[in-house]
Amino acid sequence: MSFYIDSLISEGLVSLQSFQAGTTITTVASGTQNIAVGSTTTQVYQGTVAGQIVKMPDCTSLSAIGYRYRLINDSTQNVTVQDYSAGALFLLAPNQRAELICTSVATAAGSWSYQVSTKTASGKTDFETTYPGTGLSVNYVGGVFRFNGTLTQVAGGTIALPASTTGTLYVDVDAVVKATASLPDGAMPLYTFVTSGAAVTSLTDCREDYDNNATYGVVGDISAITKSNSASAGVLNKIARADHVHASTLPLYKSGSVAAGSFTGTPRTAAVTFGTVFPGTTYTVSITGTDGRSWFVTSLAASGFTISSQANAALTGPVYWQATYIGESV
Repeated sequence: MSFYIDSLISEGLVSLQSFQAGTTITTVASGTQNIAVGSTTTQVYQGTVAGQIVKMPDCTSLSAIGYRYRLINDSTQNVTVQDYSAGALFLLAPNQRAELICTSVATAAGSWSYQVSTKTASGKTDFETTYPGTGLSVNYVGGVFRFNGTLTQVAGGTIALPASTTGTLYVDVDAVVKATASLPDGAMPLYTFVTSGAAVTSLTDCREDYDNNATYGVVGDISAITKSNSASAGVLNKIARADHVHASTLPLYKSGSVAAGSFTGTPRTAAVTFGTVFPGTTYTVSITGTDGRSWFVTSLAASGFTISSQANAALTGPVYWQATYIGESV
């Protein structure tokens, strides 16, 4: 078939190899799409079904090196890209694009040079604020704000901060920019601010403040035990790495004392009731007292136990006890 181009002028070297125009849109499915030598250059993937595999062409069927393809993943699923022999090339995640150029046609699998990038929607920028320098009004640039993995599109505008307040400028759950002294549940913080009278004295990007001041704690910061049986997170803004202990393997313990007058009966006994129950009855008890007795524990339960003095004589001083749930700290 003849190919005619009218009014084509070249004043230098023109070399065009292996170019196939056009776009094909494919709805992702749990199957394999085989791209061939005659397939369009641009392949767009849409839909929500997982398992899509894309195989590049048999390179021996290509007339020369330089064949190029553009893969655009607008679906919600990963797309697996392979060479013709089912060798893995790369995984194309949602909102990613890939440019591939064939660099060898010696075998069916051939060789492919490729670059993968993330889609950037036009007209969208990071959320920023500006302060004119007078009054309480703050201008904010429209754009996309990311918080906890969620992207929120915000239109530009102006907001008046409350006077004489230390608070937060934020995007509320209704996607409206607001400024109050306290941050509501679910809101996405943008800037912390301080106003003195009718002027803004401080505007600090929450994202930069976090990144600049957060530090990872050492194991001792995370696994230390306090008297309330909770794990300490160390100083402010310290982060626990995944390999740190979070008190899940630390032994639980309780302690207390029983007044002498609480022991009644023959022999003298007193019940101990825990403020917070143990996970079970797998715990040990140690007892000491100002009176010389052969102490004995009965009625062991997750909620407490009973101390027996094994004697009928009244006690003259308090009795101290310690209960430790069986386990190891390492």
